[in-house]
Amino acid sequence: MTDAVPTTTPIPFVSPPGAAVPDPHTTSPAGPAELHAAGGPPQSGANRIKWLDLPSELRDEIDAMNGSPVVDEASSTTGFSPGLASVLTLADGRRVFVKAASEATEPYTADLHRAEGETAVRIPDEVPSPRFLWALDDEWVVLAFEVAEGRHPITPWSRYALARVLAAIDDLARVPGARDLGLRPTGPDLAAQCTGWAQLVAEPNPGLSVFGSWVPERLDELAELEKGVLIACEGESIVHGDLRADNIVVADAGVQLLDWPYASRGAAWLDLALFLPSVGMQGVAAELKGVDIRSSAREREMMGHELARVFEAHPLGGTVHERDLRSVVAGITGYFLHSALQPAPVSIPHLREFQRAQAVAALSWLEQLID
Repeated sequence: MTDAVPTTTPIPFVSPPGAAVPDPHTTSPAGPAELHAAGGPPQSGANRIKWLDLPSELRDEIDAMNGSPVVDEASSTTGFSPGLASVLTLADGRRVFVKAASEATEPYTADLHRAEGETAVRIPDEVPSPRFLWALDDEWVVLAFEVAEGRHPITPWSRYALARVLAAIDDLARVPGARDLGLRPTGPDLAAQCTGWAQLVAEPNPGLSVFGSWVPERLDELAELEKGVLIACEGESIVHGDLRADNIVVADAGVQLLDWPYASRGAAWLDLALFLPSVGMQGVAAELKGVDIRSSAREREMMGHELARVFEAHPLGGTVHERDLRSVVAGITGYFLHSALQPAPVSIPHLREFQRAQAVAALSWLEQLID
């Protein structure tokens, strides 16, 4: 496996020949975080709580940590973690982004916040991410960050916004010191998640055929491919591990990458590979409709070709062995597909719809890689 990062080169708009490219000078200025409702499945699925839903003692403690009381709130409309996720306006005029989860009612989300806090205190300045301010960890886990000014990319994606995010992924892969930061290796955790095909071999699901008639016929092959995830992930780059539109903010000043609970150390190209299925489900404005379970075979094929083309055109696309790419794409496809077939968590009702669409997009790419 090759994991050398090539010399930095400008990333073009990554448009196919003949495609129209929007003029970046006519792009709307950065504004409130928002996503276009037509760009794929819901971008949030969590049962968010608001500032006044927090226990009064906790609100007092947060006010004390901020050094000024809260006078206004704007709750996040994106994301899948339940709990509080709000931009809080303080009496002194400052704004902070605060997320909080109860250890008693949302222990998984509380653990994610804990993991993100451990990363946030070590993340280097070269990483484009909002500055970490403070944390609380008791019956509630609370994190505070500077507000990421800008907005989430509007979906379906514009070529301009997509090119900017692809460039940010390239920049992140070149930030040195992943091992010095104490980040855990990506491989073991990702490999543990990427067992969806093996589980479907062990317990066949009649709903599998809706993803494609060829899928049930090649389950053993796909289960074998996903076994390569552990080795494929080896590398020394900082890996975000969960990049998609609702974890990205774009502004005139640059791109910021949000939500770091899955930060790890691995292959430079991993974030690119993990990110592209989300683009596939959301589509490219005026060119390609996002794919989901209702998409035609032709629409899926076109999206599969596009995801393969974008990956190959990216500077990091040349740093990966084909076998490793097949293993990782097979692994994340199996993860999304198997997850999508499970009952929805009560606190995240739209999660399965989101995973189902990502499974279709990843599957369309995987089909191009293995045929």
